[in-house]
Amino acid sequence: MTVRRMTVRFAIVRFLILLPLGASAGAGEAVDPARLGRTVRALAAFGTRHSGSALDDPARGIGAARRWLVAEFAAIAAGTDGRMVVEEQAFNAPASERLPQGARLANVYAMLRGTDEAQRERIYVVSGHYDSRASDAADATSDAPGANDDASGVAVVLELARLFASSPPPSTLIFLCVTGEEQGLLGAGHFAQQARAQGWRIEGMFTNDIVGNSRGRDGKPDRSHVRLFSDGIRRSDNPMEAKLLASMGLESDSPSRQLARFAAAHAPPGFAIRLVYRPDRFLRGGDHMPFHEAGFPAARFTEPFEDFDRQHQDVREEAGRGFGDTPELVDYAYLALVARANAAVLQALATAPAPPPRVRIHTARLENDTTLSWDASPGAAAYEVVWRATTEPDWTGARRVKGLLTTLPLSKDDLHFGVRALGADGRASPVAFAMPFRG
Repeated sequence: MTVRRMTVRFAIVRFLILLPLGASAGAGEAVDPARLGRTVRALAAFGTRHSGSALDDPARGIGAARRWLVAEFAAIAAGTDGRMVVEEQAFNAPASERLPQGARLANVYAMLRGTDEAQRERIYVVSGHYDSRASDAADATSDAPGANDDASGVAVVLELARLFASSPPPSTLIFLCVTGEEQGLLGAGHFAQQARAQGWRIEGMFTNDIVGNSRGRDGKPDRSHVRLFSDGIRRSDNPMEAKLLASMGLESDSPSRQLARFAAAHAPPGFAIRLVYRPDRFLRGGDHMPFHEAGFPAARFTEPFEDFDRQHQDVREEAGRGFGDTPELVDYAYLALVARANAAVLQALATAPAPPPRVRIHTARLENDTTLSWDASPGAAAYEVVWRATTEPDWTGARRVKGLLTTLPLSKDDLHFGVRALGADGRASPVAFAMPFRG
């Protein structure tokens, strides 16, 4: 690559990072790579953030990291006139192979209430996990700086809290830092179950986990995209509904998959959100999974190419080869692009109407046409019916509709259908998938 081409490339990266989010989200502000770096280094400086590490040490361990996060959120909330509230959600984790003594754990989060009373109950969550681990998952004493896994994700969460605090959207946002991820998604599981028990209306959740490495297989940086994983299978506690879902060939149409498609369509210019149609990386898991299992749409952001010498490794050098997850190895320019992608997607979600409820395909009689109906979505000015062939990964056709009922000269045998709500400004909700209705 010539010097001129390198200069142009990095100028584009810098432009994307510094471009403000717009008048309705963090007006006049931009994602700050330096601020992201300070957060990552501050968390790494606690030595270890293992879930079983010290709770009362003022400078080392999970307790010190938790108090630091609370203080950071509190400083952000101080300028919001009470609109942002900071909470600690404590719970007991039982003894396990990775947590031999059990532990008293606590999630930390800030809730930014939406500005529109009619939309305020709609909630979007963005998370990262603030615990870390060494080579031995049960080792609570060795250094485990966890810079990329997952101080990088926590840095994104704090940065988004700062950006949105100055200009909150109509819907409510939760900026969540969970613990116990390395012991089996404990913090995320607790939060998701509590949210479900309390009837919270979480319409979307994104976790950012391992999002700070841009180096590819050849060691060169690739700042072009981030991966987004989502589970395509809709979860159901009702055995009859689960059987129906299986019979309809809905392997790629859960609310989580619709959320991922929406995110990819709202990536910022010059930086792609690349969809991976799999619940997580091969045979692995993340904090979005308990939310999906609880019935909330959820997906995971992860860098394109993980460096396993730096992940879940004791800090050391062997035969001239470095191991360990340390702050100097994080690409903060790339991390800023991931943060900006998160912000763009959250902004689009939190300012669009909610997906229309009870989208139905009428099946009372056999016909080659397809009749659909749905209930009104508050704030929607119109609706858009979408469809695709069963072999297509994303929606390929669309028709704008004013009312709550339409018939299309298309076969439900051959196509999948959904409906999204459109605001007066043209903003579209995620798609709500159409289910059969015999009425």
